Amino acid sequence: MNKKRSRERERLANKNVVFCTECGISLINFCVSDGVNDVNAIKQTLAQCKLSGKFTGKFCAKLFIADDEMLDKMWEELQPPEE
Repeated sequence: MNKKRSRERERLANKNVVFCTECGISLINFCVSDGVNDVNAIKQTLAQCKLSGKFTGKFCAKLFIADDEMLDKMWEELQPPEE
């Protein structure tokens, strides 16, 4: 991970961001699991979680861990609107 992304993650960590952690115990080792490499499968699971009402946060923690583009999207959403 480059220094810019590292700084962005650090700034996000200091924001009041609500991550869905309904996956519970499976998040502990998720970053080193095979599932982290299949972003499409994570998105499909997230869609099912939303449909069933299980998704409780603003951002899926697994998607945040697996997808750098998700980090960019989150950062944009957390920025105050330009005047």
